[in-house]
Amino acid sequence: RAPRGGRRMPSLVPGAPALSPPRAPAMPLIGLFMKATMENIEKIEFPETTDWTFDVLSGNGVDVRERVTVNAQDEVEVPNSKATANFTCKFEGSKQAATISIVTMSRKVECRDLKGQTLGVYSGGARGQLEPIALFDCRGMEPTRWYPVGPFRVTAVDGGKCFEDVDLREAQGDGWCEYDDKKDQPVGISELEFEFKVVK
Repeated sequence: RAPRGGRRMPSLVPGAPALSPPRAPAMPLIGLFMKATMENIEKIEFPETTDWTFDVLSGNGVDVRERVTVNAQDEVEVPNSKATANFTCKFEGSKQAATISIVTMSRKVECRDLKGQTLGVYSGGARGQLEPIALFDCRGMEPTRWYPVGPFRVTAVDGGKCFEDVDLREAQGDGWCEYDDKKDQPVGISELEFEFKVVK
């Protein structure tokens, strides 16, 4: 019978070597995935200066902080530690500060789930598929809601106009609409959806 929690422990076989204790789980990397319907749009870019605005939930699943802002340009010291992060906060009853840092994909960051993926840009991808746009190292809290306030950069198709400092909150409602006077065409983004996923 599996123990409480649904995890079945391996049986011990006479003469078999002793089992080593399980490793402590690595801190989770949480990816932000999105999809949207785009009209005459080539890509949406998320510059390094982007303000990522979230609601976050404490590690114990009790406390919520609304509309915190995480920016890769910010570097703050983690209390009682030599480490730094892009955002820190202290939840009531917690002994340690919770942190979020924006992760740049590199050889040092091995992430099988995102292998071959490009972060920081959304170009539509496979129809109906959520695509990763950012990756976060979360310790002691996790993001639960994204406010796409930007500023983002939107580029129209066929060498069209580039729109700077775009706020995509309208894309979650009636839709973000503009006019590309360079190519004489309407452009728009609508039906924006997002999801946070733990990635490995």
